[in-house]
Amino acid sequence: MKWYVIILSLLLQGGFAVPCVKASQADLEWQEATGLAKQGENDFAFMGFRMVLEDYPDSRYSMAAEFAQGEYYFLQNNLPMASDEFENFTTKYPRHEEALMALAYLYQIAKNQHHPDDMKKYRAKAATFRQLAFIFSDKKIFNFLSAFQRKHKLVSYIDKVELYVNGRLFTEIPF
Repeated sequence: MKWYVIILSLLLQGGFAVPCVKASQADLEWQEATGLAKQGENDFAFMGFRMVLEDYPDSRYSMAAEFAQGEYYFLQNNLPMASDEFENFTTKYPRHEEALMALAYLYQIAKNQHHPDDMKKYRAKAATFRQLAFIFSDKKIFNFLSAFQRKHKLVSYIDKVELYVNGRLFTEIPF
């Protein structure tokens, strides 16, 4: 009888002292990087996102970390690197809504750099991104909080796509 009491008390003590779910190392690195982004430490956050990609390339954070690479370069006004990162992103994740956001960034970069041929290319890709059916409404909305804590809202219409960042229209791609 004493053994049952001892074992039961040890189990109860251990159950309350140890959390049931432990964060993985990828979770911890991601939380640290996004915490730096929240503090406005974008350079250090960028390095953290790169470490997540290097150390945990198949983690659930990979896609968001890869999008963050392009976003970081865009925020730094390094448009050639941003273009490269977003191009790679759209190639790797061609059917995710985030890829359409990356296409919107690419369109805006081409517009900023006065490259009409690239604008046409990204317009065509955005138009054929996915056959969108608007049976019950005239638009489709996708919200995304980036790793750099910027609120993205993608609004797809039959004839255009609008991307809002932090509540302001970032770009519009007419079809």
